[in-house]
Amino acid sequence: MQNEVIQTKALIVRTVSSGDNDRILTAISPELGKISVVAKGVKSLKNKNGAATGVLCYSDLILKQGRELHSLSSAECIEGFYHLRDSVEGLAYAAYFAALLEACSEPGIPAAEELRLILNTLHVLQNRPQDGALLKLVFELRLSELMGLAPYISEECQCGAEAEYFDIAEGETACALHKGPGAVRLSHDQLAVMEYILTSDLKSALFFATQPSITAALAPVSEKYLEYHLGYLPKQLAYLKSMVK
Repeated sequence: MQNEVIQTKALIVRTVSSGDNDRILTAISPELGKISVVAKGVKSLKNKNGAATGVLCYSDLILKQGRELHSLSSAECIEGFYHLRDSVEGLAYAAYFAALLEACSEPGIPAAEELRLILNTLHVLQNRPQDGALLKLVFELRLSELMGLAPYISEECQCGAEAEYFDIAEGETACALHKGPGAVRLSHDQLAVMEYILTSDLKSALFFATQPSITAALAPVSEKYLEYHLGYLPKQLAYLKSMVK
């Protein structure tokens, strides 16, 4: 119902300026999914809601419901992830995670688990920006799982032969005989890392450690997999790659 008051916690994933002092926020709410919010006056230094409506702020929002855009009544920051700004690389990873989550979210579709994933990932990234590449791999694979696109990783192909490839299109491991045209050859250790990330609990996955060479080898695989099934990847990925050498 229009003008109904809504209270929700949400992560701000994007802001766009509107007029002199207003912003339009895109946020991910556990109950409401992706929402768009008009935040009037928040660019003013005197506005009490300004600090809680920036990108990457996880805030408690009180909204007036609208047909397409909600209106912000008040906002209180729960977690601002301010230390992510201490590292150019850490902030670039965070921006990519936020953009990817936005791309995978829909209005009206609850996103509690997706929100839990990104909030926990950002917490770890804030304290361990040097592990950004591995956290990116974890975030991409776990998000694909939440979207219903989890890759099937096994030591064997469906025919029973040893799996040596990951088929991007089919989302499963395969042998040389049954691999598709877009399949990528992966080592036993690389496949084991993918399987661990997908099957362990979230905390274990986020604090998991592996060889940088394995992370580097799997990075284009998870990117290609998501791009194939989403149709695109956010432009923030290109910026991330320009920042992280």
